[in-house]
Amino acid sequence: CRPITDPSFFLGEKLAWMDKNKIDHGVMLNLSQVYCNGWEKQDAFDAIRWQNDFNASVQHQNPDKFTCGFVVQPLYLDEALKEIERCVTKLNMKLLCLPTHYLNAKNEWVSVADESCFPIYELANKYSLAVEIHPYDGEKMVALKDEFWRFHLVWMMAQSADTLHLFTLKNIPNLFPNMRTCFAHGCMLGQANYGRRVQGFEGRSDLFKDTVSPKTTLGHPNLFFDTLVHDPYTLQLLKHRVGVAQIIAGLDDP
Repeated sequence: CRPITDPSFFLGEKLAWMDKNKIDHGVMLNLSQVYCNGWEKQDAFDAIRWQNDFNASVQHQNPDKFTCGFVVQPLYLDEALKEIERCVTKLNMKLLCLPTHYLNAKNEWVSVADESCFPIYELANKYSLAVEIHPYDGEKMVALKDEFWRFHLVWMMAQSADTLHLFTLKNIPNLFPNMRTCFAHGCMLGQANYGRRVQGFEGRSDLFKDTVSPKTTLGHPNLFFDTLVHDPYTLQLLKHRVGVAQIIAGLDDP
C-alpha cells in the first residue's frame, strides 16, 4: 500500500494546493494499483466501475479544475468496450487510462500495443479520446527479488519503453489519427533507447516484418510525454528528441 504522505491526497486540500501553486487545471488518472491485472472478471468489473464512477464525480463537481480519466481491463474486451461507451456517453469522460501491459487469458504478459487491444483504440479513435499509458505490476512480470523499490524505479520505466517500442513499430499513432496518446514519466528509457531501436530496425529488417521504422512517429503530433523524469538532463533529452509541443507538464502528485 502507498502511505498517505501529503495533504494533497485529499480533494479539498488538493484544490487549495492548486490555487497556491497557480495550477488552473489538473488531469487525474486512475490508480495504477487497481488496473486489475490477474483479477477475476467480476472483481475487475466492480473495481473498475468504482474507480471510474469516483473519478467522474470529481470531474462533475469540479469541471473547471479537473479532467479525470477512466480505466478498462483489456483481458475482458467486451466489458472494456462497454465501459468505454458508458464513460464517454454517460459520464462525459474523455481520458482513457491503460496499463503498459496486461495479463491475457493464457497467463502471458502482453503489451497494450498488441493487436488484441486494437478494438479499444478503434473506439478511442471514434470518440477522439486522449489515452494515458502508465506502467505497473513489474514485480509480477520480472522474476527478480523485490528490493530497493527496483520495480518502481527501474522496471516501470522499462515497461513503458517496451510498449513505446511496439506502439511505434505498429504505427498506432497513424492508424488511429483521432486518438492522442501520452506515455507516463516521459517514457524516459524509451527516449534514451531510440537510437538502438533504429539501429536494430535497420540492421535486422528480417525481424521487423510489416512494421514501420521508429523514425516514422518520432515527434508525431498525437504522441505525447510528460515531464516527470526527475532530472534536467533527461528533460533536455526529451525536449530535443520529441520537441516541446509534445511534452505535457506532469507532477505525479496524488
